[in-house]
Amino acid sequence: MKKILVIRFSSLGDVILTTGVIKFVKETLKDNISIDLLTMSNFAGVFNNYPFVNDIYCINKGASFKELIDTIRQMPEYDIIIDLHSNLRSFIVKTIMSAPSYTYKKNSMMRRFFVKTKLGKKFLNKHTVEKYYEPFKKSLKLKDIDINIIKPYLIPTVKQQDNSIKNIVIHPFASKKTKEWPFYLELAKLLVEYGIKVTIIGSNKIDIPDYINDETSTLPLQKLINIIANADLLITTDSGPMHIATAVDTPTLAIFGSTTKELGFYPIFKNTKVIENIGLRCRPCHIHGMQYCPEKHFKCMVEIGVEEVRTYIMDMLKDSK
Repeated sequence: MKKILVIRFSSLGDVILTTGVIKFVKETLKDNISIDLLTMSNFAGVFNNYPFVNDIYCINKGASFKELIDTIRQMPEYDIIIDLHSNLRSFIVKTIMSAPSYTYKKNSMMRRFFVKTKLGKKFLNKHTVEKYYEPFKKSLKLKDIDINIIKPYLIPTVKQQDNSIKNIVIHPFASKKTKEWPFYLELAKLLVEYGIKVTIIGSNKIDIPDYINDETSTLPLQKLINIIANADLLITTDSGPMHIATAVDTPTLAIFGSTTKELGFYPIFKNTKVIENIGLRCRPCHIHGMQYCPEKHFKCMVEIGVEEVRTYIMDMLKDSK
């Protein structure tokens, strides 16, 4: 049996994107492999009730290199290391452990070149999930597969029984302001008028009317997963909850502003749709988005209207019946 270490420290969405790949590899090779994981402690909850990894080793957010090395010394020897982070910390792990290692290709330079020049799109035709699968495929001699086979996979612990009222969850926040659509409260009010239950989630604290269910606090990860799993539809930014929805099979409508599919995190799986202002030559403006619009017009978001989004929502709710 081959003992494999998978490294992915952060962030929430990136860690979630590993789950379908690991699941497929374990189910394919079964008892021929054992998979351990090295991640950050605040993301270890992604793997609660997840039967495809054996041991999970963690470092704390902001951990020193000494703490990382101390953690490495507590870990067993491995036959293969799969590096799905490709940063200085994962390099240290590979160097100290000295097992054969396989690292996923970030294409960081190509992505930055594309953002700057809008050239080289054909070289950015792989989703991050596909790029995560490549080192497994190479090291374990696996076959090419359809991306939907390795889509993210999470297990909710609570599933609702009452489906009489449509339940839409909105996640309006993102790591950068240019990935946030500014009209979500107007949309929420409109949906409530249609008799739809609306819940807003996220770690930012904002003023939300009483007729909207407010879950805008720092939720335990499992509760966040359950809320999204019990939704008829998630409306979201380019963010971690978008990947949670994919992993629990909740239909997802993502509103993309400053980022685009070439950067690798586009929701391309079943029951996902994206609204974006595709006619803008300034998109993408940064590989991770920005805190302000460099062109000072923010057309990528403000030109996406509430009625356009509502139309997509109603179509998706019909399709989910």
